[in-house]
Amino acid sequence: MKDFTNWIIYNRGFVEWTAENYCRSLKLFDEYLKKNSLWKKGVNTPEKITLNDVNMFIKLERVKWKTATTCNNYLAWIKAYMKYNAVIWKEVFDYRRILTIREHQKKIDALTDDEAKNLINYFKSVPCETNREELIKTRNLLICRMLVYTGLRVGELSNLKIEDIKEELQIIWKWWIRRVVYLFKDDLDLIDLYLFLRKDNCPYLFVNHSTNYPPKKLSTVSIESIIREWWRKIWIEVFPHKLRHTFATNLLRNWAKLPYIQQLMGHSNIQTTQTYLSVLNTDVRGAQELMTRY
Repeated sequence: MKDFTNWIIYNRGFVEWTAENYCRSLKLFDEYLKKNSLWKKGVNTPEKITLNDVNMFIKLERVKWKTATTCNNYLAWIKAYMKYNAVIWKEVFDYRRILTIREHQKKIDALTDDEAKNLINYFKSVPCETNREELIKTRNLLICRMLVYTGLRVGELSNLKIEDIKEELQIIWKWWIRRVVYLFKDDLDLIDLYLFLRKDNCPYLFVNHSTNYPPKKLSTVSIESIIREWWRKIWIEVFPHKLRHTFATNLLRNWAKLPYIQQLMGHSNIQTTQTYLSVLNTDVRGAQELMTRY
C-alpha cells in the first residue's frame, strides 16, 4: 500500500490527501477479500484477485445503499491499484475490464442566497466570553467564508499554510497543475485578525485550539465535524462540498463564463462544470432576455 501511495503521488501527480482517500477505500476492498475470499482460495496477493471479486464487492456495497457515484469511486481506485500492479509487472487480470455503473445526472445541491446569507450572519450572533471562544469563532467564520467565496475543496483548505496567503491564492490540485483563486480585502482582513488572535507557531492556517494538546493542522474530518455543528445550530443542511457548489452556482447566477468557472473550480473537463447549469433552469428566461433584438 505504501508503494502504491508513492506511485500515485509521484508518478500520477495526485496530492497527498487524494492518495489517502484511495488507500482508505482500498482497505474496504481488502476487508471484503479477507472476509469472503481469503479463506476460500487464499487471496493474499494482487495476482489472485479476480474480476468477480471486484464485482461482488461492488454488489455488496450497493446492497448497503451506497450511491452509484460512491461505487464508481471505489471502482476507479481499485482500477488504479490493479494498473499499478500491471506496471510493476505483476500478472493481474486486465484492469480495463472493470466497468463503471451508469449514473443519472447529478443533482447539484447548493445553498440558496438566503441560506448562504443566514450562514454568514450566524457567526455575528455567537456569544464570546473568553479570548479562546473569540479565536474559535473567528476561525470558524474564516473557514465558512473561504469555502463560500473561493470554492476550495476541504482537503485544499486543510493543507493551506500561512505562507500561502497572498491576494492570489495558488492551489496545487492535480498533476502538479496550479490554479489561482483570489482573496479580497475583507478576506485578508479576517485572516489578519485570526492570525493576530493566535499565539502559536504552527505553519498551517487552520489549526485546532484545544486546551489539552498543542496546536496542529485541522484535518479534513475535523473541518467536516465543525461544519456539521453549524448544521445542528442553524437548521440549514450544510457540508463542505455543498459550500463549493454554492460558490460555483453563485458565479453562474452572476453570468460568469463557464471557462472562468472551470478555471476557478479546478475542473480538468468543462463537462464537469456544465453540470452546474442544471440549477439555473429558473434563470434561462432572463438569459434569453439579455440578447440583442433586431
